[in-house]
Amino acid sequence: MNLAAVPRSHTIKSEQLGVLMQQLHTHAGIKIDSTRNVVSGCVRERMECLGVSEMDDYLAAFDDSINARAEWLALTDLLTVKETRFFRQSACYDCMADYVDTLLSCGPAPRELSFWSAGCSAGQELYSMAMVMESVLSRHQPWLQWHGIGTDISFKAINQAQQGVYPDSALKAIPEPYRKLYLQREEGALQSKIAESIMARTHFFHSNLLHVNSAPFADFNIIFCQNVLIYFERDKQRWIIDQLVDRLRPGGLLILGAGEDVRWLNQSMHRVQWSGVCAYKKIGG
Repeated sequence: MNLAAVPRSHTIKSEQLGVLMQQLHTHAGIKIDSTRNVVSGCVRERMECLGVSEMDDYLAAFDDSINARAEWLALTDLLTVKETRFFRQSACYDCMADYVDTLLSCGPAPRELSFWSAGCSAGQELYSMAMVMESVLSRHQPWLQWHGIGTDISFKAINQAQQGVYPDSALKAIPEPYRKLYLQREEGALQSKIAESIMARTHFFHSNLLHVNSAPFADFNIIFCQNVLIYFERDKQRWIIDQLVDRLRPGGLLILGAGEDVRWLNQSMHRVQWSGVCAYKKIGG
C-alpha cells in the first residue's frame, strides 16, 4: 500500500462508490442515502487513515480477512448518521411515563421493569428513558428494580455511551428536575456525567438489527426503535419490527420513529393513540 496521504482532490468514480455501497449493503444489511460528497468524504477519511491513495486499492482491501471486517465497522461508523439528543421527540417520553404510571397503578406491580433502546447512538435515548423510569418509579414503588440496555451498530457510539459524559450544550433538552437529580457536574469542566444511580442499571452493547433474531436478550416492557429502520430495505424493516415484537412482554410498549411503520401490520399489536407518537402495545398482560 502507498503510505502517502490521500490528496483531498483525488477523484472517486461513481462506479467505485456504487461497488462499495453495494458491498456495504451485502455486508451490513444497511443502505446509505447520504449524498455522493458525504460518502466520498467518509471514504477519503478512511483511505487517509490507512495510507491508501487509490480507490481500487481500498476496494481490494475488503476481502474475507479479519482486517476487512474491522474496516467495514470503521466505515459504517462514519457513514451511519448518529444525530441524536436527550429527550428527542419529547412526546414519546410522555407516552412512556404514562404507560409506566398506568402499569403500576392497575393491578399487582411487576417484579421488575426492563427497556431497550435499539439504535441507541451515543446513549442519549437510553439515558432519557432511564430518567423517566426512575422518576415514575420514585412516586410508586421506589424499591422496584429496573434495567435498560442500548444497542448500536457503531462501536464508537457504544464507547461514548458507556462513558456517560456529555457537554453542557447537549444537556439543555433535559428537563430541569431531571438535571438536578440525574446529572453529576464534572468539576472544572463544561460537562456533566450521568448519575451513578442511572448508569449502574443501564448497559450498552454492539449489535446490528439485521441480526436481531440472534440477539441474546428479550422480555422487555418497553422498546424504543426510532430513526434506525431508515437504513434498511422495506421488507427488512417489517421483519425487524416483528422481531422486536417477539421480544416484548405481553402488554409491552413499542415506540417507532415517525412513519417507520408504513404498511406494517402485526396481529399481536394494537396502535396506541398518543399525539405525535408512533406507538403500539402488545396484546395481553
